[in-house]
Amino acid sequence: MVVDAVPRLRSWIAVAAIALLSACASKPPILPPGEVSVERFELSGRVAVKLDGSGHSARMRWLHYPESDAIWLYSPIGSTIATLNTDAESATLVTARKETFRSENVQALTREILGWDLPLPGLQHWVLGRVDPAMPVREVKRDDQSRITRLVQGDWQIDFAGYEDGGTLPRSLLLNFANLRLRLVIDRWNLALPG
Repeated sequence: MVVDAVPRLRSWIAVAAIALLSACASKPPILPPGEVSVERFELSGRVAVKLDGSGHSARMRWLHYPESDAIWLYSPIGSTIATLNTDAESATLVTARKETFRSENVQALTREILGWDLPLPGLQHWVLGRVDPAMPVREVKRDDQSRITRLVQGDWQIDFAGYEDGGTLPRSLLLNFANLRLRLVIDRWNLALPG
């Protein structure tokens, strides 16, 4: 009887071990203190671009999902300057004149059509006050609440000028890359997007 119970006990242990391992695998990654775990968001704000001494500004709306992004840029009077849609395979930019441009690289597309780089893969992490896990970190500084105040990743330097009152979501970011300077001010966050 005891001999017959041993194989059964071993199979129960194996099942329990598999269940435990799969439970561990499904846990979300542990983020450093001060960084939020968000997979989708909507934000509204303003972006100011300074390149080679000339400047431009626009209002911005951004819907981010893990598999796609949609960004609208508006003039100060509310007319559409451009819309940008991306997924895992390509990016599409439509101008105010309804001209459509496509590329596999969103940063190259915005550089060619808008005249400046939009580092979307990194920006989707930086706007949440966290490090882009796909890029090497050259420098990171944090405040006494563990929120990032300065981050250097790749060729980008990101200064976090302010967070929402007592929170972990940034309100203002300044991005520098060579002779390009981007300032992003976030007026409204929405983290309750449907899945």
